[in-house]
Amino acid sequence: MTNLLSVRSMKWCAAALAVTAAHASTAAVLYSNGFETDIAGWNAFGVSFHPTRVASGTNGIASAGGSYHAESSAGGSAGNWGGYNYGAGNAVPTAFQEYWTSIDIYLDVGAGAANDTRFDFSSAINNAGGTHRRDFIFNGGFYTDGTGPGANTPRFVISASNNSQPGSAFAKNPARNPIAISTTGWYTFEHHFYDNGGVLAVDMSIFDAADVLVNQWTLSDASDLVPGIGGNRYGWFDYNQFPVLAFDNTELRVADATVPEPGSLALLSLAGLGFAAVRRRRRES
Repeated sequence: MTNLLSVRSMKWCAAALAVTAAHASTAAVLYSNGFETDIAGWNAFGVSFHPTRVASGTNGIASAGGSYHAESSAGGSAGNWGGYNYGAGNAVPTAFQEYWTSIDIYLDVGAGAANDTRFDFSSAINNAGGTHRRDFIFNGGFYTDGTGPGANTPRFVISASNNSQPGSAFAKNPARNPIAISTTGWYTFEHHFYDNGGVLAVDMSIFDAADVLVNQWTLSDASDLVPGIGGNRYGWFDYNQFPVLAFDNTELRVADATVPEPGSLALLSLAGLGFAAVRRRRRES
């Protein structure tokens, strides 16, 4: 498992030194892997679900950060963000705390995929007993047809739901506020799990490579009362029809730290954890 600053995180070092009380809250990184050395945290479901670690430039794709990234297996790669329930393990009773998961996914509009080629990415959460509660899924697909957002142009269409394609969800479902992405590149898919007045809510956001918000969906079910909610479960490409689906910079963060007002370069002691976290919290504030 790697825990080094990504190239994108390093861009925020200067900003970290300017943090004030208005942005005092930050997040601690519990797990990160940019696949520079291994696939740790993405080997939880068995060999058929393991991604392939590849060098930057493989299949014409430069890594989002560093010299390596991963490609999903044909069956859909899965990981546990370093361990279920914030690392405590499966079926371990766990009290909920606010957290984020994020992953960079390469969307290649010019790859020549057939119309209606789909993928899903889920970040799931456990119940208070430490076992599965619910999935929160980005439903995506590549289209060239004349229906839905971006009609008659090559584009990815993405929406968010609690169900998987193709049987129980559809990327272009108009009831799910689908969007079109027509520019090839790396995009960060982020889940933010938090307590909204005693009920679990999840902001599902997509950012482009410049960290500009592309779109956000918020999902919440009134039955997901926070006392019955636990910690993280898996990250999983639970449906994948693409022969090459590249991903990078996978991360789990929890909101449990405070950054002091900077008076010196002492802030640098936060190293890889703090700088990456400040970038994310500035997005979320």
